[in-house]
Amino acid sequence: MLNKTSEQQDVAALTVSQLFRSGHYTIPIYQRNYAWGQEEIEQLIQDIWDVARQNRGDNHYFIGSLVVAQRGLDRYETIDGQQRHTTLSILLAVLKHAFDLALPDITNINLHFDCRDKSDATLSSLFEHGCVPGDENVVESTVWRAWKIMVSFIRKMDIDRPAFLRYLLENVVVLRVTVPADTDLNHYFEIMNNRGEQLEKHEILKARLMDKLDSSASELERIAFATVWDACANMQRYVPLSVHHSIRDRWFGHKWNVIPQDFDDLLHASLKVKTPEESRTLHDIIRHPKGSLPEAAISSKTDEEHPGNFGSVITFPNFLLQVLRLMERNTPLDDKRLLDTFTTSDPDPRQFIMRLLKCRMLFDRYIIKRENDDDWSLKALTRYEKSFSYTSTFAPAEKASLRERNIPINQNAIMLLSMFHVSFPAQIYKYWLNGALYWLDKYAEPGQMNINGRDYLNYLENMANHFLLDRITETPGEQLYDFDEMENAPVCFPTHFVETPLHNGTGVQNYIFNRLDYLLWLNLKNKRQFAGVDMQYIEKRLDNFTFTFRTSVEHYSPQHPMNDELPLERSQGLENGVDNFGNLCLISHSNNSKLSNYSPVAKKEHYEKSTHAESLKQVFMMSYDSWGHAAVENILHHKNMMVNVLLYRH
Repeated sequence: MLNKTSEQQDVAALTVSQLFRSGHYTIPIYQRNYAWGQEEIEQLIQDIWDVARQNRGDNHYFIGSLVVAQRGLDRYETIDGQQRHTTLSILLAVLKHAFDLALPDITNINLHFDCRDKSDATLSSLFEHGCVPGDENVVESTVWRAWKIMVSFIRKMDIDRPAFLRYLLENVVVLRVTVPADTDLNHYFEIMNNRGEQLEKHEILKARLMDKLDSSASELERIAFATVWDACANMQRYVPLSVHHSIRDRWFGHKWNVIPQDFDDLLHASLKVKTPEESRTLHDIIRHPKGSLPEAAISSKTDEEHPGNFGSVITFPNFLLQVLRLMERNTPLDDKRLLDTFTTSDPDPRQFIMRLLKCRMLFDRYIIKRENDDDWSLKALTRYEKSFSYTSTFAPAEKASLRERNIPINQNAIMLLSMFHVSFPAQIYKYWLNGALYWLDKYAEPGQMNINGRDYLNYLENMANHFLLDRITETPGEQLYDFDEMENAPVCFPTHFVETPLHNGTGVQNYIFNRLDYLLWLNLKNKRQFAGVDMQYIEKRLDNFTFTFRTSVEHYSPQHPMNDELPLERSQGLENGVDNFGNLCLISHSNNSKLSNYSPVAKKEHYEKSTHAESLKQVFMMSYDSWGHAAVENILHHKNMMVNVLLYRH
């Protein structure tokens, strides 16, 4: 523990080892339940390992604060930070039991949930025994799900697990802040919940880049820079709609489909109708953060400032890094390092803002989004004489290829892009998006938005195959790709394929299942018939299939059957038993938790009345008349069929 002066006596910097070796922490009933999901959990683990492997010696890595009120000797009530503390508790249990690593001097979990017996019982059982309580009624699903996410993620990582644990225990630090004993906690919570919005990193970055404009830069140039930045920052609207109507046609043309080519093209006297906020210096922003501007700087809200209708697959800070990565290939996609990354890269402000504008306009038209929280969409902003609308990016009659007459390009692109997106929910791993932006940036004609849809699809398919080849041959990942080289290197799958990465149970990578479901959809839409399955059963469920965020690998014939039945045994031809790829599919966590121990017959009955397909591979499995001990030949038939689809064999 760090030494403390009298002024610092209520603040302690604790390593994870120190945090769990002493003290007892209670999560009061008024705190929300544990709620971290896959993205937050995987991000925390990845961040810790990224820092650990940088060989920083004894340097500490601070991961946040734990605000507590002392309730006795070494006893604390947690006010803020319980999500991180709970996640660390589960992580220690995972390392201890799932990976057989010793936790020196940590004998128990020092976290207790007030009046939440399920959370207490689940966390305690995981730490003591490496499993959940036998009674499903006392299992807290969010804690159990976090365990499974961690086990799956760590298995897939290229990681030195003992080194990771050592760094986690001795170098990862939590700042414990103890509030004064006479603190009015109700008032404290009111302050916490109503505190002003802090200045975000991308706003600081905007100010820094504007300050980098040379001394000869005019006020108009600074306003132009800020206007483009702010328009691009609104990820819920198409860029032209986030620009004031007085300059919209001048910048983007009458049809709003022109991409400005030169920074000087942006400069026009109409820009001066914008508010002073858009040309503020870093000094101004620090003195008057957003939400506390001087009265003179506040203007009435215009149509351009209203929220949009679209949900983006990425945040603006991460989009900034995506664009910078096109300029510097080794740029990390970690928005927590946004300011440091831009400081190291030091891009020219004018060049960067023009690249940002171009990529954002291409992103609007050629990358999927959610429209009004509904299904995936791929639409272009279309201008008419006195109005505008959103229309399919690619004409409905335009087919993906002459051989694929049943699939319009727009529909095909939506499925392919959504496959990528749900496979890599964490923003730090969206290398597919960087690959797509690379191609769009390269092939969009100067100043124009038009690209060849078939060429775009062919490129995305090739990138998808490279990603798959990495995962079935366990070669280095897509973050190392040179997209110039990849574009001209079609994938050749091995003739003699070693199937080991497929027969790994819950360790099979999500992308493999998503790629397979996409290829099944593609084959079925093109009217391919599969032998040995009930095609009528399958085709009935095809039209409602769409990609969703599925994170749980289901064993169709269960690992732990109910009613004392035995699981599938390892046998000749089924050496991996229940973990054989033929017995696996990817579904949502909720359905997996609800049905995981049910028999194949019971699972099929549950889905019988539904015409919605969560997994096409699962639909294929359910189309067989029998499954399990008495039908190993069906499992092997299905496995071989799926491998052939995955590797383009017929």
